[in-house]
Amino acid sequence: MEAENPGRENQDIDLLIASAPWPEDARALIRDLGITGERQARAAALLAGASRSLSAAVRRDPSLLGVLDPPADFAAEKISLAAPDDADTLNGLRRWKRRQLLRIALRDLLGEADLATVGRELSLLADACLARALEIADEGPPLAVIGMGKLGGSELNYASDVDIVFVHDGNTEAAVRRARMVVQALTALTNEGAVYRVDTELRPDGQTGSLSLPPDAYQHYFEQRARAWERQAYIKTRLSAGEVEVGNAFFDAIRPGVWEENLGAKTVPSLQAMKKQVEGSAKHKGDRELKKGPGGLRDIEFTVQLLQLVHGRADFSIRSPNTLTALRQLSWGEYIDQADALHFTTAYIHLRTVEHRLQLRDERQTHELPTAEADLEWVARAAGFEGLEAFQASHRRHQSSVREIHKRIFYRQTLDKMHETGLVSELLPGRLSQLGFGDPDRAAQTIERITANLGRRANMMQQVLVIMVEALATTPDPDLGLVRLAWLLDGSWRISAILPVLRDSPIAIADTARLLGSSRVAAGWMRNHPEFARSLVDPESLSKARTPQALAAEAVEAMASCGDDQDMQLAELRRFVRREQLRVAARDILGLASVIEIPRELTIIADAAVAAAIEALSPEVPFAVIGLGRFGGFDLSYASDLDVIFVYEGTTPDEARAAARAARGLLQQIGAQTAEGRAWEIDARLRPEGENGQLARSLEGYQRYYHERGQLWERQALTKRRFVAGDPEVGRRFVQLADQWCYQPDFSSAEAEEILDMKRQIEAKRLGTGSKARDVKLGAGGLSDIEFTVQLMQLQHGFKRPEVRDNRTLPALIQLSEHNLVDLADRITLDVGYRFCQRFRNARYHLSGLSSDVFPDNYHEELLVARRLGYPTAKDLEADYRETTEAVREVTDRLFYDQSG
Repeated sequence: MEAENPGRENQDIDLLIASAPWPEDARALIRDLGITGERQARAAALLAGASRSLSAAVRRDPSLLGVLDPPADFAAEKISLAAPDDADTLNGLRRWKRRQLLRIALRDLLGEADLATVGRELSLLADACLARALEIADEGPPLAVIGMGKLGGSELNYASDVDIVFVHDGNTEAAVRRARMVVQALTALTNEGAVYRVDTELRPDGQTGSLSLPPDAYQHYFEQRARAWERQAYIKTRLSAGEVEVGNAFFDAIRPGVWEENLGAKTVPSLQAMKKQVEGSAKHKGDRELKKGPGGLRDIEFTVQLLQLVHGRADFSIRSPNTLTALRQLSWGEYIDQADALHFTTAYIHLRTVEHRLQLRDERQTHELPTAEADLEWVARAAGFEGLEAFQASHRRHQSSVREIHKRIFYRQTLDKMHETGLVSELLPGRLSQLGFGDPDRAAQTIERITANLGRRANMMQQVLVIMVEALATTPDPDLGLVRLAWLLDGSWRISAILPVLRDSPIAIADTARLLGSSRVAAGWMRNHPEFARSLVDPESLSKARTPQALAAEAVEAMASCGDDQDMQLAELRRFVRREQLRVAARDILGLASVIEIPRELTIIADAAVAAAIEALSPEVPFAVIGLGRFGGFDLSYASDLDVIFVYEGTTPDEARAAARAARGLLQQIGAQTAEGRAWEIDARLRPEGENGQLARSLEGYQRYYHERGQLWERQALTKRRFVAGDPEVGRRFVQLADQWCYQPDFSSAEAEEILDMKRQIEAKRLGTGSKARDVKLGAGGLSDIEFTVQLMQLQHGFKRPEVRDNRTLPALIQLSEHNLVDLADRITLDVGYRFCQRFRNARYHLSGLSSDVFPDNYHEELLVARRLGYPTAKDLEADYRETTEAVREVTDRLFYDQSG
């Protein structure tokens, strides 16, 4: 590894400051704290402009930035459910809370925690403080603290009040004293300030009611006197701290009252009237009010809670106190149109994010946008927008959307599946440019063409199209994705298959957008198989890989359904292959399958197709297909050839001719061109004597050839041998004889040198001598380096250690490491490099449709690949490529190229 370079590190920090949202604030804070490390500098740069109060706290106590270390602790998803023992004073509790608040804020600002996670962690932090306050107030009967409102929904803000009620078992007077001590512990002013502002007015009878009640008192209250708004409020309850049994008794007590079978004729009107009062209280603030104003958070929350009250009486699955979870539940239950749920969800995330940024600035409770333009500019940048215009356009759109949906559902009490909307008219070039489309004029024309093609369905698709366009804007190539959408919706049969899915499923909209904006290849496959869209509705349908048995059975059935018509058989086999490849591509692009699972799944599809073709051919002799190369190693890419050899059991000329017919038939079945294209290029040139050798050879013939004339490169190729299809016994016997010849007792230094020469010749022939090509396969530190290294070590050690003979590269590498033949650190380096190169190859193929292992010459194309792989810029991708491949080459230089030891 390179030595530390202070000058380079300072340069990196300067670049980081220059790219920060508030460079001057960032520079000042970093300078004042004397920060030199990049991670702390990045955190300080973001904190400097985002929070004046926390920046001031860090200036007073630089050790607060210690929450960044160690990273594993900093990145933990949960805050401890109990404050640490050293927080034994109110000042200590306040300091601990401030430290944890800073931890959450930095995770938020660094993009390591999403909105839901931030709200959950802030709520867990409040839970921990409540638990500590209960310990301080340790005298009294068993007491439970019930979180209400945002605390009850695990969605606290940075400066939220803590809404709670108390429930106890035992003496009420003593419980009230203990509850009062809890409140005092949290609200008492110390040198560090108060821990929280606490609101207990949601208890029965409000301020005039007892601070704590036993469960039966709550039950009596809800049965006799609770008002509609109280039933609505008690939807958002959960146990925050204290005795679990007491808390459970509380929930059992209030459940019948909150979810009463007969809501009463006045319930809905009274909630609607209360909502109007809430709006009236904020009317003078207009659309600056994030919480109570038109299109604000209360529109979403009241709508969700009313639907829960109405339908949750009979359906337990929609009772979540968390707003975003409840929206998903209501959408899944079809109590709210799924497009409406998606609008609400995205708007809620937007509004709460803005609210978080406003409150984080000074740790002050506020729900109102500022009036000064400079302050509004700050809000826009803090919320992640490039400028004020983009922020205001997005904010108005969310408010408008929320308001329309709220009024339609909350006041009219309907769950219309369809409604008239003019939102598609907002997709003008200016708006499309804000979303990130590179050619907004062309994008607007494409949208017009899509709506024109939809005919009578255009009105139904208005909202869906807006959601789709916004989802496309988040993909690597939104412009081409929109063109592909128009291409996908070309033809009435495709429209009939796809539109109902998009209309009913926001998940399908988002997933289809990701497919179209990420893969030219998947878009083409989906155009030929529009019925695949139904698979996107149910997340479970794509969550697991299909089994080899199921795929093989389906492939056989597909060919058998065509009778003896060979052309139909070929076409049906291609359709099966493309359909399943599309499924794997979707799992790949949607992040449902790892870079290691994808090649295995592609290989299993090929196995099924080959097995079906062999069954249809019905060979007249015991016949087997052996996979080699990537096919043999369960390592196919989307554009891989199938490397195969053919073996049979027999001794007569007639049997040889029968085996040759079966082999030629398979090459035709798999490799022939149809309307769906070729299933695969199938290559049998790795057989003995190559193209000049027999297409199929007997077991005896292979054994004789290998022992008399076999070459070292053929031994290396056989490290990937695998029985694929046909006669299992013939396949087993071939693998056995291949292993006996491949893995021999002695592997000489001359043989090792021959493999090294072969590797050098391949590189020189394909890359050119001294080439610096950025090639993830043949370039320095690429896949070829890793594979040759593993295969050489298998040949060297496979005789004495059969465990290392695995035909899969990474499992073989693991075995070599576990037998102390490869150092663990080297194994990890090669593993990381292998995965990086595989991901690059897949992304390159998806975006271009070309089988290529090299970086694009075109900058825009390289940027698309970078985005597909999750890098913000092409330079970030290049830097990771260099770092990864250089590390791999350093390892392979020692393990492969240096054979002197």
